[in-house]
Amino acid sequence: MGKIKNVIFDFDMTLGFRTTMWTDTVKELLLENNVYASSEQIRPVTHGGVYPWSDPTVSHADFFKGRGWWETVAGNIAEGLAQNGVCSTEEASRAMSGLQDRFCDKTYWKLFPDTTDTLQKLTDDGYSLALVSNHIPEARDIFNHLGLGAFFPRMIISSEEEYEKPHPSILEKALGDFSKDKTVLVGDNYFADVLGAIQFGMGAVLVRKPNVTSYNYYCKTLEELPALLKRM
Repeated sequence: MGKIKNVIFDFDMTLGFRTTMWTDTVKELLLENNVYASSEQIRPVTHGGVYPWSDPTVSHADFFKGRGWWETVAGNIAEGLAQNGVCSTEEASRAMSGLQDRFCDKTYWKLFPDTTDTLQKLTDDGYSLALVSNHIPEARDIFNHLGLGAFFPRMIISSEEEYEKPHPSILEKALGDFSKDKTVLVGDNYFADVLGAIQFGMGAVLVRKPNVTSYNYYCKTLEELPALLKRM
C-alpha cells in the first residue's frame, strides 16, 4: 500500500446507477398519464436547476424553504413542464405525483459489475472506506439494498445534510477522522468529485467517464483502482 489509506467513494456512475434517470422517468410517467413528450422536450427541464445539487453553494434551507425534498423537486419539474409547453399544469402535476415512488423503486438501481469485487479487494488490502453522495432521501435504503452497507460504515447522503457536494461542509462530514493527506475521493464527475476534493485538500481519482481533461489519476474501470492507489 502507498501513502493512501482511506478511500471515499461517490455513488452515481461510480459504484452504481439507475437504469433510467430523470428524463426517462419523467417521460415514462407522462406517457402513463396519456401525455407523449420526447426526451428532447423534457431534457431542458430535468437538466435545469430543479435539484438541490444544481447549485451546491445554496443551502438546503434556502433551496427547500421549508418544503419536503420530493415536494420541491417534483413541483419544480411539474412547473417546468408546464412552462415549457410540454403539457398542461394539471397533467404535469398528476404525472409528477408518482415521481417519488417510481424513482425510488429498487428494481431500477444496479451496481456496476466490477464494484463489489473492487470494494472487497480494497477492504482486504486494509483501506478504510466511506461514501459521499448527492442523492435522494431514500438513498441510504437503496445503497443497503445493493449491499453497500457491508463496505461503508460511514455513508454521507446530501439529502440528510445542509449542502451538496462539493461544498466543504459535506466533504468534512465524509472525511470524518480520516487524514486528508492519506485520503482520496473517487468519482466520475471532474468538477464535483475531483476538483471538489482537491480544493478541500484531499487527493482524487477520476473513474469511468472519458478523461477529457487528461487528469493524472484516472481509471477507465473501477477494477484498475487498487493498482493506481498503490502508486499515489
